Amino acid sequence: MSITKKSKQAVSVFSPEFETHFQAVRRESKPILSVKAFLATEQRFPGIGNGVLQDILFEAGIPPKRKVGTFTEAEWDRLLHTTGSVLRKMWEKGGRDTEKDLFGSPGGYRTKLSKITYRSGCPVCGGPITKEAYLGGSVYYCPVCQPN
Repeated sequence: MSITKKSKQAVSVFSPEFETHFQAVRRESKPILSVKAFLATEQRFPGIGNGVLQDILFEAGIPPKRKVGTFTEAEWDRLLHTTGSVLRKMWEKGGRDTEKDLFGSPGGYRTKLSKITYRSGCPVCGGPITKEAYLGGSVYYCPVCQPN
């Protein structure tokens, strides 16, 4: 199926059908797929890109390179619910503070891990944030709060 077709058939994270869609995509995914690739590539979940991904994974306590085949049921459940809750917060605040609207104003959602926050350290433990190039973009994570 083409990426365009996938995008048009996508289920909104805010719809009641999202959990069913998430579980179906999970079952179709290869265990060697990283969680970053699972969430943010091939339009599996349109609207979830590299920038949004950082806070979802931080809130879920999962590092971006972790293979989905290693997840416990509790981690899958946490990822599913964190995806919805983080995206809802971003939507309610008018977007992330790393992006600007049509009028040049940044969104009101303060990112936890992003290009503007990673040098400040982890907002939970205070430790250093790791920044690495991965799958065509940068990933940010806290090795303490997002252990392998």
